Amino acid sequence: MAFENQRKTGQTILYKQGDLQSPEAAITDNLPHIRSIKSGINKWDPVHNSIYEVSFSIPQMIQPEFIQDLAILQQQVTNVSGLDALQKTTTAGTQKFYGVDVSYLNPVMDSGTYADLTITFNLNLRNVTDNFVLRLFRAWENISYDLADGTRSIKSDYCAAHMTIAQGNRNGDVWRSVIFRDVMLTGVTNLDTLDYTSNEALTLQCTFRSDYWYDTLATGTTNG
Repeated sequence: MAFENQRKTGQTILYKQGDLQSPEAAITDNLPHIRSIKSGINKWDPVHNSIYEVSFSIPQMIQPEFIQDLAILQQQVTNVSGLDALQKTTTAGTQKFYGVDVSYLNPVMDSGTYADLTITFNLNLRNVTDNFVLRLFRAWENISYDLADGTRSIKSDYCAAHMTIAQGNRNGDVWRSVIFRDVMLTGVTNLDTLDYTSNEALTLQCTFRSDYWYDTLATGTTNG
C-alpha cells in the first residue's frame, strides 16, 4: 500500500488485514481510527464558540461624546446570544386527505424575519468612577425615549449603521462574518438587584434588533 503517497495527498486511508508493507497493518478498514478519518489526517481544527469579535457603530447623535470609546467597548463583550435567528426558515404545515397528513412548508415566517441579539458586557470604572459602558448605552436608549423629559426621536436618529460579528479560528482567520444593518438598541438590563452577599462583578445585558444583515461564510483553501 502506498501509505506515504496517500498521507501526503491527504486522502482517506483504509488499511486491510495482511498489509505487511506498513506498521499500520493491524488496522482494518472496518475499524474507527484516526488514521481512517480525513479530519484527523489533515489536522482540521474544530469550530470554537469562544473565538469571535464584535465591532460596533453608534447613532450619530452620540458619536461626538462616545466615538473614541468604540475600540475599547468591544473588549468588554463577554458573550453573544440570538444568532440562531439567522438560521430561521418557515415552519411546516399539514393538510388532511382521507385522514392522511400531507406536509408542506408554510410560505410565511411565523417568528418574523428580524434578528434579536443579546450581548453581555463587563462593567469597569474608568478613571476611578467613569462607568463608560453604561453611560454609552444609556445615552443611546435615551435617543429613542428619554424618561427624564419624554423626548423622542425618529428611526434615522436612534439606529446605528452597523454591527459586525466575526468568528475565527485559533490563528484569527475569519471563517464567518455577519454584518447587521440599521441596528436598534431595544433594552439595557441586568442592573435590577444589589446584593451585600455577592462576590460577582456586575455585567450589563443589552438587546439589539436588526431587520437585515449579510452573513458570509468563507470557503477556505483547496488543501485537504
